[in-house]
Amino acid sequence: KHVLEALKNELRFVLITSSATVVADCNAPLDASVTDVPGLSLIVKATQNAKCERCWHRTADVDANPEYPGICVRCVENVAGPGEVRYYA
Repeated sequence: KHVLEALKNELRFVLITSSATVVADCNAPLDASVTDVPGLSLIVKATQNAKCERCWHRTADVDANPEYPGICVRCVENVAGPGEVRYYA
């Protein structure tokens, strides 16, 4: 497994982006850009998701909770729930 896979969903925090996914090199799309790191190719693309007013991440779940308009489910959990648990970033 690639070392980046260990970060799971926290990879997006390390890369300071709204979303990041690791796929096996053999499954990399043909339009992926090859990097100087052996076995690492990248695709960077904009999302159409709304931006959370609290964390500024762009996710599909912004406004999912009508009691907390303008923020994502992760931020609702951090504001009104027990909060998220992070292990790496």
